[in-house]
Amino acid sequence: MAPVQLESNQLVPAGGGPVSAPAPPAPGAVTAAASPGYRLSTLIDFLLHRTYAELTVLADLLPRKTDMERKIEIVQFASRTRQLFVRLLALVKWANNAGKVEKCAMISSFLDQQAILFVDTADRLASLARDALVHARLPSFAIPYAIDVLTTGSYPRLPTCIRDKIIPPDPITKSEKQTTLHQLNQILRHRLVTTDLPPQLANLTVANGRVKFRVEGEFEATLTVMGDDPDIPWRLLKLEILVEDKETGDGRALVHSMQINFIHQLVQSRLFADEKPLQDMYSCLHSFCLALQLEVLHSQTLMLIRERWGDLVQVERYHAGKCLSLSVWNQQVLGRKTGTASVHKVTIKIDETDVSKPLQISHEPPLPACDSKLMERAMKIDHLSIEKLLIDSVHARSHQKLQELKAILKSYNINDNSFIETALPTLVIPILEPCGRSECLHVFVDLHSGMFQLMLYGVDQLTLDDIEKSVNDDMKRIIPWLQQLKFWLGQQRCKQSIKHLPTVSSETLQLANYASHPVGNLSKHKLFIKLTRLPQYYIVVEMFDVPGNPTELEYKYHFLSVSYAEGEDSPATALLLQQFKPNIEELVLDTKSGKQMKSGVKRKLSGDPCSIEPKKPKRSGEMCAFNKVLAHIVAMCDTNMPFIGLRIELSNMDIPHQGVQVEGDGFSHAIRLLKIPPCKGVNEETQKALDRSLLDCTFRLQGRNNRTWVAELVFANCPLNSTSSREQGPTRHVYLTYENQLSEPVGGRKVVEMFLNDWNSIARLYECVLEFARSLPDIPNHLNIFSEVRIYNYRKLILCYGTTKGSSISIQWNSILQKFHISLGTVGPNSGCSNCHNTILHQLQEMFNKTPNVVQLLQVLFDTQAPLNAINKLPTVPMLGLTQRTNTAYQCFSILPQSPTHIRLAFRNMYCIDIYCRSRGVVAIRDGAYSLFDNSKIVEGFYPAPGLKTFLNMFVDSNQDARRRSVNEDDNPPSPIGGDMMDSLISQLQPQQPPQQPQQQPFAKQAGASGAYPLTSPPTSYHNTVTPSPSMMHTQSPGNLHAASSPSGALRAPSPASFGPTPSPSSLGITMGQPANFASPHGTIDPSSPYTMMSPSQRAGNWPGSPQVSGPSPAARMPGMSPANPSLHSPVPDASHSPRAGTSSQAMPTSMPPPRKLPQRSWAASIPTILTHSALNILLLPSPTPGLVPGLAGSYLCSPLERFLGSVIMRRHLQRIIQQETLQLINSNEPGVIMFKTEALKCRVALNPKTNQTLQLKVTPENTGQWKSEELQVLEKFFETRVAGPPFKANTLIAFTKLLGAPTHILRDCVHIMKLELFPDQASQLKWNVQFCLTIPPSAPPIAPPGTPAVVLKSKMLFFLQLTQKTTVPQEAVSIIVPIIYDMASGTTQQADIPRQQNSSVAAPMMVSNILKRFAELNSPRPGECTIFAAVRDLMVNLTLPPGGRP
Repeated sequence: MAPVQLESNQLVPAGGGPVSAPAPPAPGAVTAAASPGYRLSTLIDFLLHRTYAELTVLADLLPRKTDMERKIEIVQFASRTRQLFVRLLALVKWANNAGKVEKCAMISSFLDQQAILFVDTADRLASLARDALVHARLPSFAIPYAIDVLTTGSYPRLPTCIRDKIIPPDPITKSEKQTTLHQLNQILRHRLVTTDLPPQLANLTVANGRVKFRVEGEFEATLTVMGDDPDIPWRLLKLEILVEDKETGDGRALVHSMQINFIHQLVQSRLFADEKPLQDMYSCLHSFCLALQLEVLHSQTLMLIRERWGDLVQVERYHAGKCLSLSVWNQQVLGRKTGTASVHKVTIKIDETDVSKPLQISHEPPLPACDSKLMERAMKIDHLSIEKLLIDSVHARSHQKLQELKAILKSYNINDNSFIETALPTLVIPILEPCGRSECLHVFVDLHSGMFQLMLYGVDQLTLDDIEKSVNDDMKRIIPWLQQLKFWLGQQRCKQSIKHLPTVSSETLQLANYASHPVGNLSKHKLFIKLTRLPQYYIVVEMFDVPGNPTELEYKYHFLSVSYAEGEDSPATALLLQQFKPNIEELVLDTKSGKQMKSGVKRKLSGDPCSIEPKKPKRSGEMCAFNKVLAHIVAMCDTNMPFIGLRIELSNMDIPHQGVQVEGDGFSHAIRLLKIPPCKGVNEETQKALDRSLLDCTFRLQGRNNRTWVAELVFANCPLNSTSSREQGPTRHVYLTYENQLSEPVGGRKVVEMFLNDWNSIARLYECVLEFARSLPDIPNHLNIFSEVRIYNYRKLILCYGTTKGSSISIQWNSILQKFHISLGTVGPNSGCSNCHNTILHQLQEMFNKTPNVVQLLQVLFDTQAPLNAINKLPTVPMLGLTQRTNTAYQCFSILPQSPTHIRLAFRNMYCIDIYCRSRGVVAIRDGAYSLFDNSKIVEGFYPAPGLKTFLNMFVDSNQDARRRSVNEDDNPPSPIGGDMMDSLISQLQPQQPPQQPQQQPFAKQAGASGAYPLTSPPTSYHNTVTPSPSMMHTQSPGNLHAASSPSGALRAPSPASFGPTPSPSSLGITMGQPANFASPHGTIDPSSPYTMMSPSQRAGNWPGSPQVSGPSPAARMPGMSPANPSLHSPVPDASHSPRAGTSSQAMPTSMPPPRKLPQRSWAASIPTILTHSALNILLLPSPTPGLVPGLAGSYLCSPLERFLGSVIMRRHLQRIIQQETLQLINSNEPGVIMFKTEALKCRVALNPKTNQTLQLKVTPENTGQWKSEELQVLEKFFETRVAGPPFKANTLIAFTKLLGAPTHILRDCVHIMKLELFPDQASQLKWNVQFCLTIPPSAPPIAPPGTPAVVLKSKMLFFLQLTQKTTVPQEAVSIIVPIIYDMASGTTQQADIPRQQNSSVAAPMMVSNILKRFAELNSPRPGECTIFAAVRDLMVNLTLPPGGRP
């Protein structure tokens, strides 16, 4: 039994029992094939189906039985099913070992079979030996045969009968074959000569003993004879039917091979029996081929009707083997006519009188004798194509119809030039002479239907359909249609002739007065041509018939002007209709005869009807359709009318001009202005100078669309010499371009208004340039070096300035806003960079519009360039996490320009610094939190910066302030001051150079300045007549000069920055806002400064309690005899204490005296501090923190000013934090010093007295035995560099104060970690660098928002460390954030269990946690001992990330 393969590649017998070895078969028996097995899954499936079927049957039958029967049936079913599944279970258990049993059974069966074979072989051999071989004898040896084989190598003694029966005889030779065939050919020729041969079989060939008869299109027969006896009949060797159906046969044979065999036998029988065998053979085959051709034509006709022609061709009758009759052009079928209709028939038949003839063609009605070639083609069917025959037939009839139509045209027009094309039946009718091929009317005849079809390029299909219907009904109706097409073609020619010109053509025009105006009397065949650039003008083309010549037209041209109402939908009104004169081709615009036209009257363009175009011979191409007269008229009007319109507008606006002039040998036109009207707002002198320099002003049209006006202005004697290579000639050409909108007429009023606006812009700028040119010889040398005129093209003035001339400023007048527009840029190597003056662009523009003085503008640029370059280096990007609101962004510095020379810097929206740019390379800086008018008042939103005065004084240049007074007097003016204070004030305001004469001043005195002199040049008599005396000034307290914060401020005086009658800082040379608002109009500081200030002679009697002093003190005239004003100068720190001490590139002068300690006065910083530009650059340029080792300074690079303000703001935060935290504040008498204490430490926080750029912490322990000095130094250094340093975050202070409040043993461990951060090189054995995170970094576990204080101190302490792997390649260093929690009760240090982000790796946190847990297990904490540092150090030693692993 064959086994069945299981799911586990095992086999199960079909019966389920064990497989036993088969019994050995009997000898000679064949082992029966093993029965196939079953799969175990199939067997289980069968059992389940059987069980389900039995259950279904029980469910149907049991309800009908009694209760007892139902129970019996259920028990029997359960028992039967159980037995089946028990057997299945046994089979499955057995199947687990079935493989081994099967292998053993197969081996046993194979061995039994081999044993049977051996036994059978032995029996057979024994039988052979006993029975067959007893009488066997060997034959005698074949000696002769062996000798033949050994000697000759062959066996020649075979019997000859074998050769005769197997080997065929040798064939005849080639020569014998050729001789035999040649003789047979002679016999065939003799037979053909002596036999009656039909003429149709004349096409024969004798070769190779055969004769081949070929009748084209019918058959080909090959015959021969079997001997030379004349009585031997012909033998037909091959028969081939040549009838083919090339259209519907698909290349297949038309006659079946069995039919050919039958015909072959039939023809052969005739050849045997007939007296005229060849004649009879031809008759038989010819009759069959004609019937076959007729059948092919019939099948083609049916396919033609079915696929292409449809009802257009019909089969009238068909007799197989006799005739086929077809009808075409059946008008009744086409629906053209009803009743009796003409039918054209084509009949194909076999000639019954002479059967030997081919198929005969007949036409009804007969074909006309119009063309012999067409007739010949229509009477042949040798091509065996019914469609070609029908086309040839209808082609001939179409030619006849076209001849009839041409005769009708000839009777209408004797000179008719129409002609017929025979290739495709077409009548070509010229409509309008001369006529191109594409303009002719082509009349076709549809070969299928016989109807006329017309084609004319450009005519819509509906019109062609109407013409076709009319002509097919009556051919004579084509005459009126040709007349209509002639006028239509004339219009099309006109449209094509002006297609390249800016026009719009239409056959009709909606006019409000069409009925009453002469335009309504024009011919009905006319064309209105609208000039798109001149929408109020039209060219009207009128067309007439020419008597005696129906194919020609006469044209008349008219000029029409219309006017449009205000409403868009209302029709136009016709004004003027004038016909053009003859000789229009030679017409040119005569500018001398043009007269000025008034409103509502259009210029008359002369012209009479032009002469009729002479008849031209027909030419190839489309040039004959070009109407050059119309094109000339349109082009002339389009070119001249814009100038006429512009001339009218110029005349209406009373602008004198020369009229329209012809230029360039008649190729262009122009209008020259004689004088341009004066401009408003420009003085008469400037206007005269501009008129004298203007040589020419010409208007021209240019552009592809001829809508662009170009006004060319030619100037001479340019007041400025620029460096541009294009502006070096004696004359300057200025081109002004104006684009006309499509909705506006070309040359309208808007063009003139735009030109006058541009002329006003030129005049306004020219006025400033003239003043600038007059001032050029007298301006200071530094401005000459600082700037140059790059471009002056009368519309724009571009100045380049700076040391490398890399910055540019452009000045031009904006006619729309009626003010000057200034734009800034960069050129040369600086191209692409930002101009530093973009910050004050708006202020510069307002200042220049107030006082349009170019020299003053250059002076402002000169004085502000270096300060602005330094200011623009300040960081202005908003930053997060600076305050306790971590999600709120604060801008580091906000640059707020107040005027061109006053820049306000807001630091984090809290502190404000005012920078005033002054002449001679200095700036004045003050605390902007104080009011400009009363320094006892604070500007809302800002806070005073304590210590700002002291900090700024560190950057004061001693060379610039050689006569400075005591620093202490800056905040405490001496009392009584007597005359010395006034003298020192005047001395400060006095320039540090000899005075110049008034006539050398480059600027004119301001309005209202009569009798007042600049401070730099007082009159000589004034010095001689006024003798100051100390008795003229009585004693004042400090409060009289410096506002209310002074202890003796009983009397309120103006701000120390303003000593004039109005509270303005202009007395110090500081411009607030525009000069008219803040500056005094009584003079200037020095010849190189445009800033106005108050004359000191005006101050008497205006101060509260001030003595009446009529003139300056001697100190004002002798600057060296009196010390400088204490309000404006401050002590300069020594080089050793400078913020740039130790640096070679930016070191302060070493000759500065050592700084003296300033007393803290709240209003001291309101007094401006004078700094040089280099000092300001040092103050604002990002630089390393002075006094710190580069490794400790941190990576955030910032400027000294940012460090100072950041330290001040951190000190402010610290005061607030101390009040909020559990720290005890200690009162301190020292200004700017914060003292507080914790349980174990006393802390003192103050600015670094040497630099004032960092906050320093001084720690004093309560119990000196618990702290080492080194630990205290680390704590202080960590505070200075990591806590209170850049970027100055308040939350770092909060975290640090929490650390200070920790127990001593915990704080000391934290200090040891800080030491590892500050000095990483001292722990070379560690694998990681550590950083104490005072705020939560962004990559930390999400326990709190980034920037939140990272130190929590309660019963447990939580803090964060950042570990960075030490590596030689910094870019590949791995950093991880470790949150550490220290349990103060148990003393254990472990990693805080904080859920990580989903996309972060958990390998590094797991390793860190394991290392800390192992450390805690091996090192149990002792009472009073902290394990933070030891655990962190062990972590830094033992932590090793897997290769390629990232946190």
